[in-house]
Amino acid sequence: MLLLLLLSVLLEPMVELMYLGKEKIVLGTALGNAARSAKDRSLIYKSHRDLDASVDEEKFVAYFAEAFGDALKLTWTNQGLSTRELTFASANGKYNDFTVTVEFKEEINEATGQLVTEVELKAQSEYKFQTKYLQLAEDAGQDVAYQLESERMLILSVKN
Repeated sequence: MLLLLLLSVLLEPMVELMYLGKEKIVLGTALGNAARSAKDRSLIYKSHRDLDASVDEEKFVAYFAEAFGDALKLTWTNQGLSTRELTFASANGKYNDFTVTVEFKEEINEATGQLVTEVELKAQSEYKFQTKYLQLAEDAGQDVAYQLESERMLILSVKN
């Protein structure tokens, strides 16, 4: 009996690490796919004639939030309030609330003279433990909190 208890105490954190690795991959994939989807749909096409990559920031944020929410089954809770810091709540209780920060930078490429837009995205949430042992430790007030984070940077340019 003691051996079984000892094994469960040792194995559950390892299982939790596997869950954590999976969640990091899922978050990174959702962030990247949502960003690519928003990029393709929010470029201002009038600027393509001059080969400039100008982005409609409000459209980018709206398309990104829709795709990101659909990928992780989240609901955009501060819709219309901010285009720089987005908050999402889990629709099925699987995740804690996510905060996604979006930053846009436009600069002229000196070599080509074209406008290039950089979009930096950072998603973070407090990780919700999957195994009973760590859920109990969290409920008991132990400091076991872990921040689930992912970052992506898009460089948008138009090529001739």
